[in-house]
Amino acid sequence: MVKAGRSWLRSLMAILGLILMVALLPGRGWSGARTLEDMAGRTVTLTGEVNRIVTTFKPSSLCLFSLGLQEKLVGIDTSSKRDRLLKAVMPGLSKVTGVGSKSLDINFETVVALKPDLVILYAQKNGLELANRLETMGIKSIIILPESFDSVKTSLEIIAAAAGVPGRARKVEKIMDGVLDMVEKRVQTLSPDRRKTGYFASPRGLFSTATGSMLQDEIFTRAGVINVAHDLNGYFQDISPEQFMTWNPDMVILSQHLHQRVDNKLNDPALRRVTAISKKAVYRSPCDLAPWDFPSPLAALGTLWLANKAYPGLFEGIDINREIDLFHIRLFGKSLGDMNGNINDQVY
Repeated sequence: MVKAGRSWLRSLMAILGLILMVALLPGRGWSGARTLEDMAGRTVTLTGEVNRIVTTFKPSSLCLFSLGLQEKLVGIDTSSKRDRLLKAVMPGLSKVTGVGSKSLDINFETVVALKPDLVILYAQKNGLELANRLETMGIKSIIILPESFDSVKTSLEIIAAAAGVPGRARKVEKIMDGVLDMVEKRVQTLSPDRRKTGYFASPRGLFSTATGSMLQDEIFTRAGVINVAHDLNGYFQDISPEQFMTWNPDMVILSQHLHQRVDNKLNDPALRRVTAISKKAVYRSPCDLAPWDFPSPLAALGTLWLANKAYPGLFEGIDINREIDLFHIRLFGKSLGDMNGNINDQVY
């Protein structure tokens, strides 16, 4: 286990903290009329300043906090309300009203009672229906669908534009690109025969995996790792143990949200013949604050971590913990260590 956070960060944190405080002063958002298209193809026009925002699922909350807009938050989904990173960034988060969850449904009456200027909704399930119902109440909403690095950036741009602070999205994108470019410059030197194969175990279990349609697949690709399930389509797909053994990945990555024990499966004599298991190359997506294997700007760190784990020789001279701390400071004003975060990725 590696504890993040170092004394050398103090002066930098003070400067960035001051910048962040100035950026978050009330009334700095643009209040002029603006029309945008959300990720469901809806045209949304806002005519005033956005001071009261409700988020309804974790990617929207992580994007909002990355943009430094948490002070405008009046309602949040229950999963995000428990998120350790978000609570560390906003100590008063526990006082923000919970509005339910995407999986168990959003409490429409609670959202309306909060009188928000903007509600950020999901594209799946009943997101569009909620948007239409809110429209009848005179409440503006935007729908985002962050399922790739490009769509995470688009989500940031739509939220920032709706809030009247478009420049903040460009700042976050630049921070993400700095990490992704660092990885690309190193893994592009790998010949095809040197690239490792990897398998991502979803929150549903060891034999549920990310397809080629998902962000986790792009994290693997950008990290120079070949996702053995790349040819599958759709959302998380269940597979058989036999398929897992046939794929025989070099690495296995367990989702941060995979809470069930997998010891008995990994210790199965048949599975011990899988390269990743026999060589103890089974890792958990590492951060215990907010997940890096999830649609948000933090997925850039997931890419850096995976590339370094797969090809440590390519990252000699790079202080990974320092890069992780700088990323958090630039986005949230605090290092990972200051938020009591840990990197603990080894499973076996």
